[in-house]
Amino acid sequence: MLLVEDAQYADAGLLDFLDHLIDWARDLPVFVLVFARPELAQVRPGFGTGRNRSTLTLDPLDPESMDQLADALVPQMPPSARAKITSQAQGVPLFAVETVRSLIDRDIVQPVEGIYRLVGDLGELTVPDSLHALLAARLDALDPGVRLLVADAAVLGTTFPAEALIAVSGHDEPSVRAALSDLVRREVLSVSTDPLSPERGSYQFAQQMLRQVAYDTLSRKDRKTRHLKVAAHLRSAFAGDGEEVTDVIAQHYLDALNAIPGDPDAAQIREHATGALIRAGERAERTGSHARAAAAYATAAELSLDAAEGAGGRQAAAALWERAAQAASTNANWALTVEYAGRARDHYRELGQDRAAARAQAIAGLGLHRWGRHAEARDQLTAAVEVLRADPDADTVYSLGELASLEVFAGSPDADRLTAEVLVLGQALDVEPSQFGVLLLVRGLYLASVERRPQAIAYLRESARLAAQAGDNSALGRALINLADVLATTDLTAAADAARTAIGHLRRVGNRSYLAAAIRTLGEALVQLGEWDVAEAELAQAVDSDALADIEHVVCAQGWLAALRGDAGTAETVLAGLRDLRVGLRAKSTPYHLAHGLLDHAAYLAQKQHQDAAAAAVDEARAIGRRLRCQPLLDRAEATAVTRFYLTERTGGTSARP
Repeated sequence: MLLVEDAQYADAGLLDFLDHLIDWARDLPVFVLVFARPELAQVRPGFGTGRNRSTLTLDPLDPESMDQLADALVPQMPPSARAKITSQAQGVPLFAVETVRSLIDRDIVQPVEGIYRLVGDLGELTVPDSLHALLAARLDALDPGVRLLVADAAVLGTTFPAEALIAVSGHDEPSVRAALSDLVRREVLSVSTDPLSPERGSYQFAQQMLRQVAYDTLSRKDRKTRHLKVAAHLRSAFAGDGEEVTDVIAQHYLDALNAIPGDPDAAQIREHATGALIRAGERAERTGSHARAAAAYATAAELSLDAAEGAGGRQAAAALWERAAQAASTNANWALTVEYAGRARDHYRELGQDRAAARAQAIAGLGLHRWGRHAEARDQLTAAVEVLRADPDADTVYSLGELASLEVFAGSPDADRLTAEVLVLGQALDVEPSQFGVLLLVRGLYLASVERRPQAIAYLRESARLAAQAGDNSALGRALINLADVLATTDLTAAADAARTAIGHLRRVGNRSYLAAAIRTLGEALVQLGEWDVAEAELAQAVDSDALADIEHVVCAQGWLAALRGDAGTAETVLAGLRDLRVGLRAKSTPYHLAHGLLDHAAYLAQKQHQDAAAAAVDEARAIGRRLRCQPLLDRAEATAVTRFYLTERTGGTSARP
């Protein structure tokens, strides 16, 4: 056996010898294995084809094989870290190996008892030095004109149509298409052939690392020029001044600005970038991508401070921070909600705009409430209401409504007075139907908490009707969730229907703030209806498709259902992941969520026959339910107690369906 590696570097004499050897030794037990990159076809077309010759093209490794490779290099890596490494390697084993070696060089991966372990944060992965020179050599071997086209393509992005490269490069179409064909043959680029993909026929870099190296070869001046060209092309190529790709346009302006921040035209580029970011945020909100919207508004706010000095810059930044806080709230990112709202409040105060500052403070109070930091939320909302009450308007109604909602969930004696007061104020000011519907909802929540259920159902149904009339899917979903909770004690089928409808509306607008609660409510109703398989499927779909695995509502429900099924292994796995969550819930004093977690844990403990611990968990959940005056929690505590007794006393811990 004769093995020849890197045959793309072979001279003509070696290739002639190999051809002669195969022809001469065809009746002898001689096997020649040649490894080469596609460039060999440029040096010797047809090499490896013909009599006694076979050519195999090696495709990238599949994701499962790459995962196995990464696990072999660094055992027990967290899935997210492993995915980051294999994603960058894109199916090329060498890239994965060299990436891990670069992490060893940075002490992020270290030997622990003779085995390499990940001990630090991966951060942003770059092309390892060991690969940079190799990839740069591939690019240097290209014709100078083709190499410039690759640089233009690197600025366009990972995927691009030929028309974009023609427009940005300034070269004629025949020469660009000929160069693209050559680059595909050399496996610098590939072509999307998926007939169902909207990017069919577009080109993409064969490896992301290759694109990064091509981009790195450009000077800062060349990067800036090309990014501005791409932004101009996208604005003209897509309708509405590039409306469909406005977030991409914004990024190109940002990259151009960051290339040479001190250039004379920096102010103009910054203005273009800010405008594109605002449009990107608005489009993201319309399409239900609230996390992207929050990020876009926050970046635009930072740019606004740099773009205009004095009051003008602070005014623009304050408004954008407020919009970022609202988007973060819809996305259920409470930490960012509080941070962004706090920045808006501070800028408004510097400008002497007390009412605007109070409005932002109310958004922070909402975030703190949902985050479970009730004492801080009460302080923020109370301060906001004091300012806004002086001249009541829609902002006053919003802030007072949030304070009333907080007091309902906290079981405060002020809940009755506040929920009635804000309802009267909203009606007197003739607020928008959607906002008035929210006030009805808050009053309905209070009525449910004091067991005036028929009245609560009436208020919640009217709240849902007004939200539907206004076309406010978020408000409609919220009303239906709470309606389902109240109906669950008398009509489980109606409760499941209301929760399922709520999920549809909330998914439509990407409102993660309430989506997880709706899914949990549906799961509980289905379990009580005996539709356990359907409940399990709904919860699994939510984790897989809604990015809700980090929300305690869904995770707790999964653990609870697994425990009730007698699936101790799954229950243990799910609930083990809640240990840190439980500590955090206690620290943040979120009793409602904590009670649900305790009840889920009680069901699991009952399955494992830890009867005393299960009983203690149920008792604590009951106490929380009484303190909150929350009948649904008390009802569930009683149901869990019955389940615990049934599993431990009647069946000895075997699987049972009470």
